[in-house]
Parts: sequence; structure tokens; C-alpha cells
Amino acid sequence: MKFNKFLWNNYKETEQGKKAIEHFTNKSTFDIFYNYFNQNINQGAIDFINDLSDYSVSPELPNELTKESAENLFNTIVENGFSIRIEGEVKEFKPDKIDFLYIIPTISTWLFYKYPDYFKPYLLRSKFQLLTQIADTFGIELPEVPLKRYREERIKYYWKLCEAFLIFQDENKMSAYEFCAFLYDFAPKYIEQNSATDTELPQPTQVWLVGGDKDGRDIKFLENYIPGNTSFWQGNVDTKRGDIVIMYCLSPRSCIHSIWRATKDGIADPFFHYYSSIFIGEGIKVEPITLKQLKEDEYFRKHPLVRKNMQGVNGYSFNSEDYERLKELIKINGGETSHLPQLYSPSFTSNQSLKVERDVELVLIEPFLRELGYTEEHWVRQLSVRMGRGERNFPDYAFLTKKEKNYEVASMLLEAKFWIKNNKELEEAFKQTYSYALRLSARVLVIADKNAIWIYEKRNDSFDRTKYVKKYWKELEKADEFKEIVKTIGRK
Repeated sequence: MKFNKFLWNNYKETEQGKKAIEHFTNKSTFDIFYNYFNQNINQGAIDFINDLSDYSVSPELPNELTKESAENLFNTIVENGFSIRIEGEVKEFKPDKIDFLYIIPTISTWLFYKYPDYFKPYLLRSKFQLLTQIADTFGIELPEVPLKRYREERIKYYWKLCEAFLIFQDENKMSAYEFCAFLYDFAPKYIEQNSATDTELPQPTQVWLVGGDKDGRDIKFLENYIPGNTSFWQGNVDTKRGDIVIMYCLSPRSCIHSIWRATKDGIADPFFHYYSSIFIGEGIKVEPITLKQLKEDEYFRKHPLVRKNMQGVNGYSFNSEDYERLKELIKINGGETSHLPQLYSPSFTSNQSLKVERDVELVLIEPFLRELGYTEEHWVRQLSVRMGRGERNFPDYAFLTKKEKNYEVASMLLEAKFWIKNNKELEEAFKQTYSYALRLSARVLVIADKNAIWIYEKRNDSFDRTKYVKKYWKELEKADEFKEIVKTIGRK
């Protein structure tokens, strides 16, 4: 959506808005806003920032910076580390001795108080998905996330975020402190208040394994799970919302503990040590299946993961045979399986012979559109849309309500793909269609491949890549499922 200055200005005049801006403006209260914004920062981190602020630091920090010198300073810190001289004693923080990904919130806060225009505190540990929602909602162009193996580039991604933040800050004539209040108070509350609640998960088509630690936070959550709660977890970036997630408790328990559902798509978080993250919920505790039992089982004893003593369990994919045998072992141990989530097969006869994207359009999409009440007169294929200085044939299907050249308006856009194999490809398809949907004022954005359709509805003048309805073509053969889709995208 276009940033709403009226709402923002009203927020700044509220007691809440003034308080949030003050928390970031007054350095002496920075420890308060860590608690105020529910950040998991301990006293050691606060003391660390005080040390950095109160004592001499190497490399020496200039009084003023330009954008270029700010980037150079951060790169120097990342590449060479830094040191603090405290009462004659030098403390060194070197890249080979400290996890800079872990201390990004601390270093970013310190740099923010030194140079607030160029650096912003990064307080979204384990919440990168929230940042993407904020970006989608308010039109902040986030840089592409580096691959997992490029660790230094992942650290330097922080600076790229700062550049994106500064562009938004300048465009909307905010102070640095106002921008922080926007990012950590105004925007999350706006999204929470205006987001539809997604209660029904899509049918699961994949099974993944994750690991829980020996003791501490993980096992405490697992043993005291409250229905309705969700938790951030290390997982596979290709996990899809609704997928089945098997929890394996590490040594000394060394057993399969429970079965869960993924409540959000997996995401690559550049500042999360393990990179790939998921959210899990709807946990069901099962009769424990020990590693010893897996090794003695005729089926699992040959399984590659079991033969490796479950090393590399986080994000490991199980196939349907693995899952079925696991349920048999649960029964052998005296447990029930009827209440466990069942794998769903999205394939059906109509998509077996499809070879290319155009086949998907002719065999699946266009017959489906006719069933929704449309005819070829209602859509335009490969619409030439003016975007800035250029034109491009896009999207695959546009349902226009206004056809005047260069001033077109569409009620719905549909983009066809042959096969969307993973979340990265889905996100690329979303981004490919997103800007055109905004340009044409579309209220619905649809992506379809040979297996499924994804439906995104515009809310508050924007689309959220994390909020969609997903249906497999096979599901749409059921009258009740088809009726629900008709309500959303049928011709009215």
C-alpha cells in the first residue's frame, strides 16, 4: 500500500506514538525499549553497548559519516572485528572468535546511537517473516537474501537493510527515531489489526523432521505445549504451510517425541544462525519411538538418516512410505494414529500428461475459469502493461474492468507456471505478479501450476506474500471446496 501519512501523523500524536518515539530518541532509556518491544536481550548485551558507547573503540569512530563511509565502517567491522579499551584493558572482538550474526542486534543498536541516520537497530531476531510482511504492506523494497553458505554476505545484509530503510525514511520525511517507532510499533500493530486470521491449514503433502535439544527451552515447550500456540524452529526452507513435521528429541532422549504441522511457509532468515526457519503448531505427542527401536526395525534400519544416528535431522525429508511405517511403529508401541495428520496426494488424472506451462493453461486453468462463470471475453492474455518507461507482456490472464490503454484496471490477475517446486519459486512468482497487481489495482492475485492454485486477496491496499489460500486441483473436484473458491474468485 502507499504509506498513509494521515494514519501515521495521527499515530505520532497519540500517547503510544510519542512514547515509542521517545524510547528510541533517548539513549539513556535504550534498555527500556528492549523490554518495551519484547526483545530477548539480556543485561550483558546492555552492558556491552554501554562499553562500546563509553570507551575508546578501534577502529576509531569519526564524529560524522557519509553514506559511503558508513558502509565502509560496517564492512571494516565485519571483516576485521573491533576492540574496546576499558581502563587500560583491551577487549578484542574478532570474526573468527565471535558469531557476528548473533550480535547483529547489539552492534546495530550501538551504531544506531552513534549514527542514527545511517544505521538502525535490528530487533527482529527470529521474525524475518514479519519484516517481509511490513515490506509488502508499506512498499519497502527488501534486498535479496544471500545464500546460506555466504556467511559474511549474510552479516553485511544488515547494511543493505539499512539502505532500504533510509530510502523509506527519506521518502516519508521521517526522523531516524520516528522510523524506528514505525518499524517496531506502528507497522506490526497495523498488520496485526488488519490481517485476516488463518485458521485452516492446507492439506499436507510433505513430511519433515526437526530436532529438539536435550534440555532447556525446546523440551520445556514440547512437554508443556498449550494448544493454539506456535513456535519458531530450525527446519527446511522448502517447508510449506500445512506440512507434517516430526519432532525428534536429541540425546539423551534420542526418540521421536511428537508430530506437528507447519503453520507458516519456511523462510530463509539471513541473521538466524541455521538460516532456514519454520513455525510449528498443532502438536500431538505420540508413544516415543527410540533410536534403538528404529535401528532394530526391518524397514528403518536401512534408512540413511537412521544409519547416521539421526545426524542432520533438522529439515530432513521423509517420504510417504517412511511416514506410514512410522505410524505402524506408533501402533506397535500401543499408540493411536487415527488422529494424526494424513499425507495428501495432489496428483490426479488430468495433470499426468502435462509437459509445459501452456498445457497447464489449456488443460487446467481455462476449463476451471469457465466453471467459475468466465468466458474468453472476460480475460486478456499476455496483457501489455506500461511500467515506468517500458512495456512487457504480462500477466498471463488479466480480468479487466477498465480497458483504456495505459490506464487499465483489473479485478483479478492470474499467473500460470508449469510446476512450482519450492517456496523460493513461489516467492519469485509472487514478486513477478505483485507489482503488476498494484499497477492495475487488482483485488485478487492468483498463481497456478500443474498441482495447485494460490489465491492472494488484497487487504488494506496491498498483498501479503505470507497470506494466501492454497487448493490442489484434486481438492476442487469436491463440491464444497469448489463452492468456497467461487465465493472468492468466481464471476459475480
